[in-house]
Parts: sequence; structure tokens; C-alpha cells
Amino acid sequence: MDGLVYLILLCAGIAFWLNGRRAHEFSLGICRHFCDKHDAMLLDQTVSLQRLRLRRGGHGRIQFERCYQFEYSYNAVDRYSGEMTILGLKPVEINFDGQRTLL
Repeated sequence: MDGLVYLILLCAGIAFWLNGRRAHEFSLGICRHFCDKHDAMLLDQTVSLQRLRLRRGGHGRIQFERCYQFEYSYNAVDRYSGEMTILGLKPVEINFDGQRTLL
């Protein structure tokens, strides 16, 4: 019986990790697109997870809300910080160039 509990915990951990990787790649793609759209460069070609919490989605289901931070530049000298929030795999908002945009 203990083996079954450990197996369930292991599977849940792997599912959580895979879901986190998918959300990270999804956020990175959206940030790249947003930077290209605004003629900016996504610095370091990465986003970093700043906050993770549970939140209810549009249909009342509990989902993970992830907040990612990224840096961008217009001239490769000055660095600016942006932030993107996703709920599950749905983008919620992005803070870019001092403006909060709901997606």
C-alpha cells in the first residue's frame, strides 16, 4: 500500500513539473511575440517564474496562476523589466513599457 502512495506522489510530481515546463515555454513564446511586435529585444531569451499560486479560472475551476518576469531592451544598452501573468495556459495580462495590458 505504501508503494502505491509513493507511485501516486511521483506521478503527481512529474505531472506538475511537465505542466510547469509547458507554461514556461508558452510564456516565453508570448513574450517573444510581444517584444517583436513592439520592436524590442527579449534579453537573455528567457522568462523567470516570480510567483505561483492557485486561483479560480473563468469556469470556476482551480488552476495555477504563474507570474513570469522578463527583461527587454530597445537599444541593447538600457534594460527594462516586464511581467506576464498566465492562468493555466491562458495569458491574463502583461506589463510592458510601463503599461498593463489585459490579454
